[in-house]
Amino acid sequence: MHPFTRSTLCFTLLACQPALANSDPQWSGTLGVGAGVSPEFAGARDDRVNVRPVIRLNYGPFFIGSVADITAVGWRFARTEHWVFATGIGSDFFPRKASDSDHLRGLGDISVTPRAFVSATYHQQWLRAGLITTQDIGGNDQGFTLTGYAHLQWQASAALRLFAGPSLTWGDSDYQQTQYGVNAEQAAQSGLPAFTAGSGLEKGALESGLDYRITQHWLTGVRISAERLQESAADSPITQQRNQLRYGAFISWQFGQ
Repeated sequence: MHPFTRSTLCFTLLACQPALANSDPQWSGTLGVGAGVSPEFAGARDDRVNVRPVIRLNYGPFFIGSVADITAVGWRFARTEHWVFATGIGSDFFPRKASDSDHLRGLGDISVTPRAFVSATYHQQWLRAGLITTQDIGGNDQGFTLTGYAHLQWQASAALRLFAGPSLTWGDSDYQQTQYGVNAEQAAQSGLPAFTAGSGLEKGALESGLDYRITQHWLTGVRISAERLQESAADSPITQQRNQLRYGAFISWQFGQ
């Protein structure tokens, strides 16, 4: 899964390190809170402060938590020594709204829509990488996305873990048009020029962070993501600035680990 979300700034990385199933399923998870700074919308010049809960619940192969840009209910249906495969359904519960910025007036709100996902995650001592696909299944023209990431990680001590690496996100024409396109009606109402967004690379990012284990059950961490919008996302009249920065910190309590 992608480690930084559009709406919850950066807590997905924490949430998406899976607690793998065993023969005697038990509840485990993470509860906490995070705060950070992210753009008002994808492509915004101005930032806003987000405060969000950090929640991850696991029961055997089933989980509730963040996957890419959605909060999902998922099932880890297969695993090997280094690979974990999962599928499920979720949604981005904080999509872009016209009220997020004066620049968005007349564009209307992007609807909350159910999305299905399939993910494949590779992990070993020094590397965590993955591919995540999501598909709008609610009929709201929000299309298909593919995200890939690869993070080098270093266990600096028993308590401290560091990581850094790139990610890329691709979207089909439905997804890109909903996020970055301006149709004739929106152009008339907003004053922005009409713009048709095509399928292609949405953004590339360099992500880094650290986790510090305070005690057996308490964990704190920091996340930073420097993004650059690409192709239609960069060319859109909605986009004010193609370089985007997200950063934040969290504290959480882990149980059943």
